[in-house]
Amino acid sequence: MCENEVFVMKTIRALIGMLLLISVLFVGCGGKNVPDDAKNLDGNDEDSLTIEDYYPFKENMKMDYQGVGNEFAEKRVFFEFIGENRGQIKVYNPGTVVVSVLEYKDGELREIFSQGEFYHIENMLNINNGDSNIILKEPLKIGTSWDTFGGYKRSITGIDVDIETPYGNFKALEVTTELGEGRNQADYYVKGIGHVASIYRDGEFEVKSLLERLEYEPDRVNIGFYYPMYEDIKVAYIEKSIEFNTNDSIEKILEENLKKSGRDDLLASIPENVKINSILLDRGNQMVRVDFSNELITEMNVGSAMESTILKSIVNTLGNYYNVEKVYISTEGKPYTSGHISIDKDEYFTVDYSEIENIN
Repeated sequence: MCENEVFVMKTIRALIGMLLLISVLFVGCGGKNVPDDAKNLDGNDEDSLTIEDYYPFKENMKMDYQGVGNEFAEKRVFFEFIGENRGQIKVYNPGTVVVSVLEYKDGELREIFSQGEFYHIENMLNINNGDSNIILKEPLKIGTSWDTFGGYKRSITGIDVDIETPYGNFKALEVTTELGEGRNQADYYVKGIGHVASIYRDGEFEVKSLLERLEYEPDRVNIGFYYPMYEDIKVAYIEKSIEFNTNDSIEKILEENLKKSGRDDLLASIPENVKINSILLDRGNQMVRVDFSNELITEMNVGSAMESTILKSIVNTLGNYYNVEKVYISTEGKPYTSGHISIDKDEYFTVDYSEIENIN
């Protein structure tokens, strides 16, 4: 590997490991589009401010960052789930989608879970894997320091530090992580807004993520659905743009859309009175397990050919969304059993993308 390739690899590793640290709050003057709750913190005594002031978990908070110096520095961050002292964020960048779970505990903000290639929506707030990475630590004063999970030294190096972003100019809390070999990363946290900037430095080389937009609005995601066709025993595929608010139920969203294709030439994949009781992604078996109410069977009222088409629509929708090949279907906890088709508790349905009509 040549010297330039080594340099690029180091930069990317630093970005993926460090640029995903997001926070929320404001210290500012001179900023534009400043939220009202940020202005309300201006008069607070610095000694009374906590990590929650600099990193609140806010419903529907969406933050877009401009990337400078590396394509992976551009990103969008959205709070998917919030509960008690934990928040789950989804980070979109050109290379991947990352989900992180953050926790306030014992005067620290910790990242207790982080996973890339996380393209579906799943509430991970209850995860307990024992590992954590400290993002911020009280007291919020210059000199407070700690070690990251990777063994790097991280410390508060500035209070009311001037930082310029496309979104506005602020005074921020500066946290610096020493990465060794002359490399470091400075992160800037602003009261009432949060994490407004990351600047990675390796000598004179810099990579920046700078806040350029902050809105409170639902996230919008594309989900593919499969439906039986009205005039043929075939399955059609259609992609829908779905709004997702913080703490929405993905089970409810999938249920409602399986009931309504939105087109006259497509049938519903499940009857109107059917409920999705639960969806579990069984990572160990690379399988998604979905439990429906009994109406899935009692209100289907179709022949075996159409039942197979309906099941293919359900299986393909869930398998495609969770990126697995195997889908276990149960009704009220019992393996799927109708007058035509049945499975045992150790069996499952397999996605089948053959003979699909794409009607987008």
